[in-house]
Amino acid sequence: MQAPGVTLSADEVRDLFSAYHDRELSPERNEAVRAALAADPELDREYRAFCRMLDSLAAMAGDGPEPTVPAPTAAPAPDLLAGVQRRLHKRSGGRFYGDRWSRLAGLLPLEIIATLVLLALVIAYFGMTAVSPRPAPVPGPVPTAPR
Repeated sequence: MQAPGVTLSADEVRDLFSAYHDRELSPERNEAVRAALAADPELDREYRAFCRMLDSLAAMAGDGPEPTVPAPTAAPAPDLLAGVQRRLHKRSGGRFYGDRWSRLAGLLPLEIIATLVLLALVIAYFGMTAVSPRPAPVPGPVPTAPR
């Protein structure tokens, strides 16, 4: 049964999947979406696929198993970025998305090597271009050839 005065097309219902799932719709529009899903099995399958996709994203953000509840939930949105980074860190054996200290530990030897190479280049440059501290020899009388 559709709410009086509210009629939604299939495309409008698809546009409202997210708001319906997050319970952000007014009661009239919520009832209209529910009625449209009940009336159209294909649209209901699309909504369930949408819910499975959201559940798999939520599972990616957490470390638990994937939930399979296709009904609207009022749970807070998961921190997807942190969850994905945590899983990448775990799967990569700690090479990616570690804490700040572990990232610095990987860069520190490279910084030391770069600093030592730069220091060696500066010493070599000054060694090649340094002016001798001795004064230049004073020219003496020019020898003349005997006549």
